[in-house]
Amino acid sequence: MKKSLQLFGTVLFISGIILFGLMHLAIALYIPHLGEWSDPPGKLIVVLDEIIGWFPYVLSILFMLLGGSMLIFDLWKSKQKEQVGKKS
Repeated sequence: MKKSLQLFGTVLFISGIILFGLMHLAIALYIPHLGEWSDPPGKLIVVLDEIIGWFPYVLSILFMLLGGSMLIFDLWKSKQKEQVGKKS
């Protein structure tokens, strides 16, 4: 169970990073072709609206958060088991 949780967390975290990077690459490639943007939302929001990139952008952040929290939980659980082993 421990290895599968750690592996799943790592896969989620890395896939989130890759998707986040690809989205920023798509944004950077589209910005030179941007005609105009309004100042309050800014270029990033306007580009995400125009390329319909909200879903993958939010999904990449969600993957990174879920994967990172799984890895942190796994590290915390292994520390707890290590401390219980030392006490007994």
